[in-house]
Formats: sequence, C-alpha cells, structure tokens
Amino acid sequence: MATFTKVLINPARRQGRKYLTNPHMLHAAVMHGFPPDCDTSTERILWRLDERGHEHILYVVGPEKPTIDHIVEEAGWDVRPPQSADYDRMLSQLTKGQKWNFELVANPTHTIPVQGGKRGKVVAHSTAATQLEWLHRKAESMGVSFGTLENSSAQVVGKKTLDFHRSRPNGEKGNRVHLVTARFSGQLEVVDSDKLRATLIGGVGRAKGYGCGLLTLARG
Repeated sequence: MATFTKVLINPARRQGRKYLTNPHMLHAAVMHGFPPDCDTSTERILWRLDERGHEHILYVVGPEKPTIDHIVEEAGWDVRPPQSADYDRMLSQLTKGQKWNFELVANPTHTIPVQGGKRGKVVAHSTAATQLEWLHRKAESMGVSFGTLENSSAQVVGKKTLDFHRSRPNGEKGNRVHLVTARFSGQLEVVDSDKLRATLIGGVGRAKGYGCGLLTLARG
C-alpha cells in the first residue's frame, strides 16, 4: 500500500538544521524509516522539503507506511507526530481530463556529448527558461500536459544550488555534491492516468535520493 507521510522539521533544533541543509543526511534518516526488505521495484521512496511560512515540512511517499518517529525525536516536535495517509485511494481517483494544481522539486539536466564514444557529461539546466523546457519535455512520459511552452500552465517558482558532502560510514566527510534544483508550480491536465500514477510513486528526473522528483497534486 502506497502511503503519503507528512513530518514537521524544527529548525531551532540542531539536528533539524542539519536535515534542512544536508540532503544526504536527511535521505539516510528517511530510508531508516523503511525496513530493508521493503519492495521498491515498482514504487520508489521519495521525499521533499517544503517551506511554507515558518513551517518546514518533510513529505515522504513510499510503498508502505514508514516508521519515522526518530526524525520527530531528533528534529521535530513531540506534540506534532508524523501524519500518514493511504496514497492508493488518491491514485485510484485519477482520470483523463482532470486538472490538478501541482508542485515539484526536480533536478533538470541534459547530457553533453563527449568525443571518443564515452558517456556524455550530465549538466544541470541553470536558467528558468531551460528548466521549464525540460519540464515540458517530460510531460508525455509523466502522463500530463502543461499546455504549450509559450502559454505554459507551469512556472519555475524557485531555484536552489546546494553544496554538501556525503557522509561516510565512519562519520567522516565524503565526496562533495553540487546540486541545482528547480521548484515548479502551476496546473496540469491528466492525459494518461496510468503514466501519472507511475510518476507519482516513481518520481521525475534525477537526484531522487536528494529530495528531488516527488510530484504532489492538490485540487484546484
């Protein structure tokens, strides 16, 4: 059973500040909430951080209900426990032609060819225009429409460049990670409900382990 979970992060707590600034650390905490035999072959474990006013909200989608009380104990409020809901119910309501408000944080990238037949170099799109073009190219595989690029129902509402280090098992700093993200918001129309369901539980684009790829919908 797919689930959707919401957790409030407290930036006044030391661990809360770490989670808000280091996606690698937060990803590890999220993954610890799922058992090692959790089946992720068709449904990914996805998460995203949102800031709404003074609230910092962690959203998690996974193939089963996570046990993430440890995040609340380390970085939340005891009086605000995690809230989980059956995501399958929402997924079953999707039909062609529906219009939904949406939000997505993604890592828009493209590949630059290199000589010698080697794998191309993956480079992030850094401007709002190219990031929006990237989203429109993804629309068909997502099972949605954002209208035309010239009159798009989506927009880039935020951009971030994150620099952080992976953590090694011994606690020392690992390799440095440079990540460019874009936050998209607007309205989409359902074109293929099966593809959209797969997108909602499988994510969009790269860097899913760093808080990218989770598409959320809300009634207009």
